[in-house]
Amino acid sequence: MRVVTAKSQCTVVVMLLAGLVSMGGCAKKSVAVAITSGTEAAPAKVESAPPKSPKEERVQPPPTMVAKANEAEIAARKAQEAAQKQLADIYFAYDKWALSTEGKNNLAQSAEALKRNPSAKLLIEGHCDERGTREYNLVLGEKRAQETRRYLEALGIKNLVTVTSFGKERPVCTEHDESCYWKNRRAHLVVEESK
Repeated sequence: MRVVTAKSQCTVVVMLLAGLVSMGGCAKKSVAVAITSGTEAAPAKVESAPPKSPKEERVQPPPTMVAKANEAEIAARKAQEAAQKQLADIYFAYDKWALSTEGKNNLAQSAEALKRNPSAKLLIEGHCDERGTREYNLVLGEKRAQETRRYLEALGIKNLVTVTSFGKERPVCTEHDESCYWKNRRAHLVVEESK
């Protein structure tokens, strides 16, 4: 007959309780306890149960927002783009702000485009080549823009016209020769967006 000592009984009971607590405390893992011969128990390999797939949530994207432009806005934008395409730069002689014959002809064509779009706002930018001081070129650019505006008004333009001068600050050509300088001595007409 085999004699069971109190110490071995205690060890078995503790191991069983530990196994029960381990199994009952974590439903997602299965724990196996191995009882070895002797008084010690070693935990067996712990295996994880395969993860349960979460319930898929379908996220609905927000409805697509489409801005509807009214017909008048679309027509105004198209007229503005068409008018801008028909406006030509006006070129000036060195250190002058008087309009040349070619400049007057270009302005006559631009005036026709502006008359077809009387609500368009016009900005006339005066520009100069790189020669001369910054201050001098700002004044000369202003005179070129003002002269261009006066001529357009003489042609019967009723559009709102503003002028500004950039002097030599915004060249379209940066070479240091006359073929480039004349491109920078100009009045540039810009149709501004109506608001």
